[in-house]
Amino acid sequence: MDRDTDDEAVYKLIMTDIGSDVFALDYAKYAKPKYEICPTEIRHIEAMHAIIHRWMYEKYCQYVENKHDRENIEYRSDVEECVLAETYGVLLYVEQLVEIINSYSGIPKEVSATIAKYIRKGMQPELSIWKSVFIVGTQQNGYTQEQAQQIWEWLKIEGEMTTYRDIAAIAAFTTYQCYWLKTYYPNEYKDALANHLV
Repeated sequence: MDRDTDDEAVYKLIMTDIGSDVFALDYAKYAKPKYEICPTEIRHIEAMHAIIHRWMYEKYCQYVENKHDRENIEYRSDVEECVLAETYGVLLYVEQLVEIINSYSGIPKEVSATIAKYIRKGMQPELSIWKSVFIVGTQQNGYTQEQAQQIWEWLKIEGEMTTYRDIAAIAAFTTYQCYWLKTYYPNEYKDALANHLV
C-alpha cells in the first residue's frame, strides 16, 4: 500500500460508507462525526479521532461549523491563528496547547509542556504558581494584564479537553489504511475481517 494519504477515492468512500467494520469507527455513534466532518485530508481524520477519543462535544460542534464556514472564524490573536488554523480555530491537541503557552508568554517549551499537563489534569495548586509567570511573560510580549488574564482562563478551560496528536495520528492512519483496502480490495478486506472473527 502507498503511504500517501491523499487518495480522493478513499475519502469518497469514507464519506459515503455506512459500514461499521473500520478500526476505531466501528460503533454507530461515530457515524455522525464522520459524515458531518466530511474528511478530505488526513488531518481531518486526525481531528475526528481526537474529538472521539475524549468525546469533546462542544469542540466537535465548533470544529464542524468552522470547517464549513472558514471565513467567519475569529482568532483572538496572530498567535492563535498561527497555531489553530489547521484545526479551524479549535484547540484539540496538547501540542497546540504547549505552542500557545510558549508563544504568548515566552515560557520555554519544556516548561510549557509541564504547564499543559497541569491544565489537562486540573492541578490547581500547581497552576496557581505558574499563572503569574504566564501573565508577566504575556505582558512583556505586548498584551495588557486583562488580556493576559483572559488568555490564561481560556487556556485552562479549553486546554483541559485536549489529546496528544500522535495518538490521533496513529488512529487516523490506521483508519485510512482500512478504507484504502476497502476501496481497492473490498472482497479481500471482507474476507480478512471474517477470518479474524472466526
